[in-house]
Amino acid sequence: MKQKEPTFTYALLAFLFIFAFLVTGILVIGASLQLMMFLGWLLVIPIAMKIGFTYQEVEGFAFDMIRGVLGVIMILLAVGALIGTWAAAGTISTMTSIGLDLISPQFFLVVALLLCSAVSLATGTSWGTLGSVGIALIGVAAAFEINLAIAAGAIVCGSVFGDKLSPFSDSTNMAAAVSRVDLMDHVKHMLWTTVPALTGTAIIFLAIGLYQEAGSSLAAVGQINEIKEGVGAELALGWVTLLPMVVIFVLLMLQKPAFPSIFLGAAAGFLISMFYQGHSLEQALGFMVSGYVSTTGIEIVDTLLSDGGINSMLETVALFIFTLGLGGILSGSGILPTVLEPLFAKLNSVKKLINATLGITFINCMIGASATFAYAVTGPAMSPIYNRLNLDRVNLSRTMEDAGAVSGVIIPWHITAVFAASVLGVSQFEFIPFLFLSFLSPLVASIYAWTGFAIKEARPEDVG
Repeated sequence: MKQKEPTFTYALLAFLFIFAFLVTGILVIGASLQLMMFLGWLLVIPIAMKIGFTYQEVEGFAFDMIRGVLGVIMILLAVGALIGTWAAAGTISTMTSIGLDLISPQFFLVVALLLCSAVSLATGTSWGTLGSVGIALIGVAAAFEINLAIAAGAIVCGSVFGDKLSPFSDSTNMAAAVSRVDLMDHVKHMLWTTVPALTGTAIIFLAIGLYQEAGSSLAAVGQINEIKEGVGAELALGWVTLLPMVVIFVLLMLQKPAFPSIFLGAAAGFLISMFYQGHSLEQALGFMVSGYVSTTGIEIVDTLLSDGGINSMLETVALFIFTLGLGGILSGSGILPTVLEPLFAKLNSVKKLINATLGITFINCMIGASATFAYAVTGPAMSPIYNRLNLDRVNLSRTMEDAGAVSGVIIPWHITAVFAASVLGVSQFEFIPFLFLSFLSPLVASIYAWTGFAIKEARPEDVG
């Protein structure tokens, strides 16, 4: 059968069919995102073959996309090892203890925001931050009698901050990979939109905290002391436990490659877990593979400290593979470019392109309920337009993150919003209005698009 481009009607119907399939599976049936992306991949194969592609060619579209991010997958596995060793070394415990020392009723919201930002930036995981520090902070907020919806908003904002900006984050690596830009170039370019958005968010939460009345301070102090005592009971705290952070940040600031930098950060945690915390070699190796499991007997502390391991990243790796395979077939077969072609033809300026990228990424977040799906679909489709307008593709990767990593969570069925609601015990419909970071990030990006500020032009060797 002769290969041919799909008609607009065929491409649109195919895309809507896949969209309906994913939404039904995720929201109605409650199937896992990994399973639905895998089934979606299998579903789109005959759709692509119907317009003339062989199975081998369709398979090639998927595998070519996946091959392009094998380096990212290695980084993710190294991050799993890093979190496991940092938990065992007491790095995460010390960071949490320092943050809890800074908490007072009036400043709870801004401290919660900044503490979660620091933890998520250091670990690269919004889910890990929500499921550990977030749980501890929501308990403190309840003791202070602070509005839990507002408290959850601050916690979620801080948690997704690192998910966007951290070089250890899967979404950060994904956005850079599908845009074909250097990871650290991508991270540095994101500072232009992320820092102003976080600053504005911090000011808002500070103002709310100063305005609202605090409740039972004694109950909150008791909650904080229980957590701090539990954290310090199992692992030795101290500045030495922060050395792995110093190692990795120095390496990254020296612009060393991400994978060896993260691995050396994990190795530093490995050594401290042995020589400072007293774990055996066998235990330390186990922390890298299976993560650290706390056994203090205090539920909130054990949840806080148990984390990491290469095995903890396997579900994320599976999601990457299935999502990228689906995105590769949609792009390679021409289905997605055909659907978007009417819009692409009108994208002849920076302000139109940046704002369209924000919108398309957000819509794809709605379709796939995750940033990884949005990046896999949006990045390859829109890269040629950035090249055509002589824009560095770091503008693409940054804009996708502005609309995906932090803003996607305002979608009620987004997996991070659902997860946050489940672990914090606050409905996403209650805390979404207080996700100020999620609203400010795309706003800042749009302002830059209209003004031309912080928009980087491409170098001649980068175009293509």
